[in-house]
Amino acid sequence: MADFRIDIITDMVCPLGYLGYTRLKQAIEQLGDDYQFELHWQPLELHSGIPLDGVDRTEYLASRFGNEERLNEADHAMQQIGSEAGIEFNFSDKTVLPNTRLTHQLLQVANHKKQSTNLALALYRAYFTELKDIGSKKQLVKIADQIGLTSEDIDKAFSVTVATQVAKRIEHFKTLEITSSPTYVINDKFVIHGPHQPQDFCQVIMDIAAKDSTEK
Repeated sequence: MADFRIDIITDMVCPLGYLGYTRLKQAIEQLGDDYQFELHWQPLELHSGIPLDGVDRTEYLASRFGNEERLNEADHAMQQIGSEAGIEFNFSDKTVLPNTRLTHQLLQVANHKKQSTNLALALYRAYFTELKDIGSKKQLVKIADQIGLTSEDIDKAFSVTVATQVAKRIEHFKTLEITSSPTYVINDKFVIHGPHQPQDFCQVIMDIAAKDSTEK
């Protein structure tokens, strides 16, 4: 049996992160019981300059894509790709693009409670399917409560201590030149960038397992 730790470095407003996890999950299911996985969600901010109350998503991203028409084309393409993977992506011109620092702080605490994947999926659904503002502390408290984090866990996530830890983690990944979302680090050694297809994830994991077995 091969054991794997996979660190998923991503931002909760990155649709490719949601897609990538969905495909990774399919790969894990295909690999079966011969492989054991421990997933840890790590912070990356795609839009670090966003104010705490967020910005208008359409206006902000249209400037990044060049214009609103190109953004709409990208959104439509992502909806098509997501549908094939079983993800319902919804985009609205009223959606807020949030500051995601607090989501990363919650995930940091959820990692230690082995609830980070449940939390990440709840955040993805809230933002991409239900069009909720996941930069809102009130919304985050509701989501964290729904997946089983305690009030003590939530208070800890919003503490100065955890905020400092997350800030250091974000800077650490920058020093490693990990700036694209999603990025996967397997067993602290192997790095994969992007939302690969399930069969590609399977192949990489099997190759790592084979390599590790020959080195023992």
